[in-house]
Amino acid sequence: MEKLQSLLRAYNQGHPEDNLIAPWNRQFCEDVFPKYWEITYYILQSLDKDNRVIEIGCGLGSVTSILCYLGYNKVVSFEKDALIACKAKHRIKALFNVESIVKVSKYPDGEPHRCDILILVNCAYSDQTKTKPEYLVLLREFYELAGMPRYFILEVIDDSYTEADEAFPLHIRLCETDIRGMFPDSHIKCWETYKYPENEKSKTLYLIEKV
Repeated sequence: MEKLQSLLRAYNQGHPEDNLIAPWNRQFCEDVFPKYWEITYYILQSLDKDNRVIEIGCGLGSVTSILCYLGYNKVVSFEKDALIACKAKHRIKALFNVESIVKVSKYPDGEPHRCDILILVNCAYSDQTKTKPEYLVLLREFYELAGMPRYFILEVIDDSYTEADEAFPLHIRLCETDIRGMFPDSHIKCWETYKYPENEKSKTLYLIEKV
């Protein structure tokens, strides 16, 4: 993991312009990487690298880099922002000489996609919903459209975060009960990744494994 962190840190420090279009990327210029990234690394490290992977909202490709570094070769990473997706493609090509992973599109894109691992971390698609039931249905639809994969790595805004925040409205802030209600027949582990007010918000990452 440390070698990949060094690669990403050096790349980010050499491309400060990326931080202007994606300010959250500054976390990957620091000595200590975000907790969600480290947890995702350890989860993916333990799984079969022949698994098919769909990543929703890949941003500049920080988690995509984990997949490439660990040797996953059946990956589709969706990013709806064309400029950010272009930057992610350039990064993955420069670091791993890998192409055709990042898809410039929202997820779903109207085409059939099936995977064994679905990843949705450091990303919240809140613009499509106005209530918690709608948001829960949307997340479940993402999972079903991916073929109900064995593993779903999902990071959400935690409902312990109660501050007013237009970017993260109340209806997308979820607790463990919400997650277990969506996936009642799954084995679920969770980790706190951010905690307000130490961080700007509170988040929890879930590993949802179909049994």
